[in-house]
Amino acid sequence: MHNLPFDTLNISGAELQALEDIYATLTAKFNIVVPDDVELPINDFDLFNYHPDKVIGGILELSHPANACYLVFIKVHTVYYTRDGHADDYYNYRVYGCIKSRKDFGRILIRRENFADRIISLIHHIELDFVDDKPFNHRYYVCTNDEQKAQLAMNWNFRNAVMDIKSENMVIEAVNNVLVVGNNDLFVDEVVEQANVLLNLASNC
Repeated sequence: MHNLPFDTLNISGAELQALEDIYATLTAKFNIVVPDDVELPINDFDLFNYHPDKVIGGILELSHPANACYLVFIKVHTVYYTRDGHADDYYNYRVYGCIKSRKDFGRILIRRENFADRIISLIHHIELDFVDDKPFNHRYYVCTNDEQKAQLAMNWNFRNAVMDIKSENMVIEAVNNVLVVGNNDLFVDEVVEQANVLLNLASNC
C-alpha cells in the first residue's frame, strides 16, 4: 500500500506493515478521513507525556454526528544502550483516541481501579465516587481537580459507555473539553476496539 497518511521515516518493516494493515482495516470498517488541520494540545496530557521524545505521525478522523473524534498516531523515539555502552535507537507508534466534546470535564483521569487504590482510599480518600453508581465506583478509579464539573459531565450515559469498555488497560484523561483514550500498540484488533470505544463515548459526552 502506498501514500499512507503517516510519517514512515526510520520505522521498521514490521511497523510499516502494521500501519498498512490498520489503515486498510479502519477504512473498510469506518467512515475515515484525513483531516487537513487539527490542533490537539497533546502536551497538556499526562498520557502523552509518558513519551518525552515524540511527534504526531498521523491523524485519522472518525465520522461522528455530534463530537469530533480522532485516532492519533504518536511516533515515539526511544534510545537505549547495549551492555558494551553502545547507544542505539528505534521508532515505534502508539495509538490514542481523542474526542473534542461539547462538555467541560475539568481535569479527569479514569482507569481501572486496583487493589492499591482501594487500600489508599481507606487512608486518604481522594477519588471521585458516584453515590448512585456503586458498580462504576467499584470498577473505576476517577481523579479530578473539579468535582462539580466531573459530576455534571460524567452523567449516567457516559459512565455506562465507560463500563462497556472491555480492555482493562484503557485509560481516559480529560482536559476541559478534550478527552484522550489510550494507549495501544499497533495491533489491528486493539485499534478497531479503540475506535469503537471512541465513537461510543462520543455519543454519550
